[in-house]
Amino acid sequence: MNITIDQTSGRVPLTIARLEGDLDASNFEALIERVRELHQAGTRDLVLDLRSVPFMGSSGLVALHTIALLLDGQPPPDLESGWEAHHAIAKSVESGTPQEHLKLLVLDDPASSVRRVLSRTGMDRFIPALTDEAAAIASF
Repeated sequence: MNITIDQTSGRVPLTIARLEGDLDASNFEALIERVRELHQAGTRDLVLDLRSVPFMGSSGLVALHTIALLLDGQPPPDLESGWEAHHAIAKSVESGTPQEHLKLLVLDDPASSVRRVLSRTGMDRFIPALTDEAAAIASF
């Protein structure tokens, strides 16, 4: 997976991380670490562009959840705890409180693998998933 970083601003300064390639167990921790570095360098609001991600596994969901918590100033789940990280996702989705500091850009195609995963898990209720970059930027 490749990650390209762009800086832009709407009402607030934004970072856009554009992902290309699968998001799975082989690379989800690298994505978390890259966002952790961005956060330490001052990023507070982030758009994750997933439009060039053909496949996202369950570890990708863990990455998205962890990133949302990091940007919200909350402690992330222990990635070594296995299913506990997935249970933490379910609790966040059930809370009904969408993230303010993280938005996702996804393909405008209901058959998209990423959209299906977000929808089936309810993650799109926790992290807003938009199809238009300008709308994603304006949403902050």
